[in-house]
Order: sequence, then C-alpha cells, then structure tokens
Amino acid sequence: MKKLIFVLLFPTPLIGIAQLVTRTEEFWPEAKIYYKFNDKFRLYGHLSATRENTSYSEGAIGLFLDYFTYPFAKFIRQHHNEELSKRYLWFRFGYQYSMSPPEIDNPFKESMLVTEMNGRYDLPWDILMTVKNRFDWRFKDDGFSVRYRPRIDFEKDLHTEFLFFTPYLHVEYFVNFGNSSIDKFRTQLGLEFKVSRTVIFENYWNHQFANSPYVSDVDAYGITVKLYFVKHGRKKQRENN
Repeated sequence: MKKLIFVLLFPTPLIGIAQLVTRTEEFWPEAKIYYKFNDKFRLYGHLSATRENTSYSEGAIGLFLDYFTYPFAKFIRQHHNEELSKRYLWFRFGYQYSMSPPEIDNPFKESMLVTEMNGRYDLPWDILMTVKNRFDWRFKDDGFSVRYRPRIDFEKDLHTEFLFFTPYLHVEYFVNFGNSSIDKFRTQLGLEFKVSRTVIFENYWNHQFANSPYVSDVDAYGITVKLYFVKHGRKKQRENN
C-alpha cells in the first residue's frame, strides 16, 4: 500500500514544475558528459545554451578535469550513475568558452578558466549536501575579471520498484569582484531521472532574484541530458563484481 501511495503522489513535483514552466522567460538546454578514468580522476565536458523567447542569446562549451580525494564511505549511492560514494572532497579545473550570436545587442565572447573545490556531507534522512566553491577567471571583450560562485546543494536518492530518481534543491550566489551591481542570487529546484546505466535525464526550474538595474528577476526552465562513461577496464571490473 505504501508503494502504491508513493507512485500516485510521484507526479505531483512534475505538475508543479510544469506550472512553473508557463511563467519562464528563458530556456536552458544542456548536455553533460562524464568519463571516469579511475576512482580519482574523471573528465567532464558540457555544452549549453540560453534561449530567450524565440532566439538563442548565448552558448557555452567547456572541458574540465575532476580529482577526487578523502574517502567518505558512509553515504552510499548504489543506484546512481555517478558512483562516487567513497569520495568526500574533489577538485575541478578546466576551461569554458562562451559567446553570443553576433546579431544581438551587445554581443560578447568570453574565455574562462575555472577552479573549484567541492565537499560532500551526509545529513540525516539520507540527504546528501554538497558545498561548492568555484572561482571563474574571466577574459572578456572588456577586460579581465574574477567571479566567486559559492553554492549549496541538497539532494536525496529515491526509488520505486521500476524507477530511480533524485529530487534536489540548490542555492547559488555570483560574487563579481569590483562590480557588485551585477552580483546574482539564484535558487534551483529539479528532478533527475535515471534512464539507464549511462544516462540521466534532468529537468529543473531556476529563479534569479533582481539586484540593481543590471540584474533582473528571471525564471528559467532547463533540460539536461547527462551521459556517464567508465574506462573499459574499470567497467569490466565493475560488471564482474
């Protein structure tokens, strides 16, 4: 009976997100690819875009290297594609290139180095909290600048007999050194669905709060496809275990 009630209640978050989509001003499609070399190193790439009304306003592509350290075995994500349950702290370094279509107002191009340190914490009720500290070293048309992006994620893995999914909530602040008038504060509510051993589908709603005349309220709906791959030798070892 409990499983039946859970299955009946499960569509409720989807209905809520669908209602939020009707009031969004932007659409954020994205693809993420993860390639795990071993328990310590992983390659991560992404391709994203921002669509306003009927046209795209910007796009980005990035490539990053993750390094995982400090074992932390209490929180185990047995069914999640990520399979990083025994890693508590990780570092990320990489490069991202962004640009806008030349026909829009105030077009731009940006090269950005990214350095990031992330820690994970096991909370009560099997909730996983991730604290992210990211610095963006930005080389844009108008010069060089630094941006700090602290972020806190809360997520919980859930499953029925046939479905595995992860609801999550995160808050993020964009601190622009030397120009606080363009600082941003965002909240995001989303759901990840495990489609297969290598594929996760994610949809979410993101709200940006207004700050000064330069940063307005924005509601965005995003769709992300995540692909997870493992080095052949590691994959074969995992299947044998």
